[in-house]
Amino acid sequence: MSEKLAEVYEQYDMEILSTRKGRGATILTTTDGLRILEPFRGSVTRLEQEYVLKQLFLEEGCTNLDRIIPNRDGQLLTCDKYRQPFVMKCHFEGNECDMCNLEDVLRAVDALADFHMEGRTVAKKFTWEWEKCRQEKEQKKIEEIRRAIAGGEELERISYIYEISQSALEIALQGTDAREQGQENVMETTPKKKASENKEEAEHIRMKDIFLRRNREMKKIQKYIATVKRKNEFETIFQRVVPEYIQKGTECVDMLERMVNGENGISLHPVLEHHYGICHGSYNHHNVILGERSVAIVHFERFSKGNQLEDLYQFARKAMEKNHFDYVLLEDILQTYHKKIALSREDYYYLYVLFAYPEKFWKIANSYYNSNKAFLSPKYLEKLQTVILQEQEKQEMLAKYWTFHSL
Repeated sequence: MSEKLAEVYEQYDMEILSTRKGRGATILTTTDGLRILEPFRGSVTRLEQEYVLKQLFLEEGCTNLDRIIPNRDGQLLTCDKYRQPFVMKCHFEGNECDMCNLEDVLRAVDALADFHMEGRTVAKKFTWEWEKCRQEKEQKKIEEIRRAIAGGEELERISYIYEISQSALEIALQGTDAREQGQENVMETTPKKKASENKEEAEHIRMKDIFLRRNREMKKIQKYIATVKRKNEFETIFQRVVPEYIQKGTECVDMLERMVNGENGISLHPVLEHHYGICHGSYNHHNVILGERSVAIVHFERFSKGNQLEDLYQFARKAMEKNHFDYVLLEDILQTYHKKIALSREDYYYLYVLFAYPEKFWKIANSYYNSNKAFLSPKYLEKLQTVILQEQEKQEMLAKYWTFHSL
């Protein structure tokens, strides 16, 4: 057992039987089952939201998510003697999904469909539960501040400790009873429904805005490379092919615009209405653990509320890249999902637009632009050449997809 982490282990009510190294983490076999201890580098608020989310999934009977385990004091983060924070989660026996194994891929898709079905129910509860949790935390902070003031602490020091401005601190502690104020705030959560509805409306054009931003970035990089006098091989090839990919990106924006406007009998509104719920945000083979009889889903750092078809697209796109854009595999994936969550013609059209957008090319371009140009890794050139070689396979897949679904 690591002596460095001994202080961390002591803060949990569990008996550790053995430990082993995982990918950037420590996997523990305990009397309560498998656990994983990971260094934490994210937002505390985001971690608290993730905890609330997974508790809601647990209430719905989902036991295959990497729930966060609070320590003995009820805290989600536990620090070692060097003040490095760690988070403890449930872990699962098994291996990552093998994208070249049909059975693995379809099991992962089946698990995604189950997660999405539960995610629709949880999405309706999450906003309310998180707001209630946030207000309880705020109430607790106010009570702690009041005790500190009663103990003789100065406002300036208190505002520093609790990371709030002195003026906000004074306002928070004015005459009104904090408990009544908390109740008032709870009553105000429901009227925010209108704001929530506006957010759902914005979801209809979110992907179009993302595509527009990416198109602008590709054009910006194109202009930058045009000014480079001594171009390397990557820049030469990029400059030759980028107009084609910008054109494809523009066509995808136009297709989404037509969906938003409901042209040609295909509207984006029913797509979101039918598939709005909790999204994993990073559903790929690394985040699916397959056991003999179970499928676990881990790493929810990018979860959100939105169009769940985007999870399906991200997983299917990665499977296509690993399998030479095998159209038969794509249909197997979509049909497996369809068995649990029906896909309409509008859904297939929306997925087509997502597949058609040159996302991988944009990622390479964006990564290049933000890299050190003086020491450009050969991997950039390799990745660019791979994307160009795969483009023909991708277009053949899209043509079959368009015909088969009569789009």
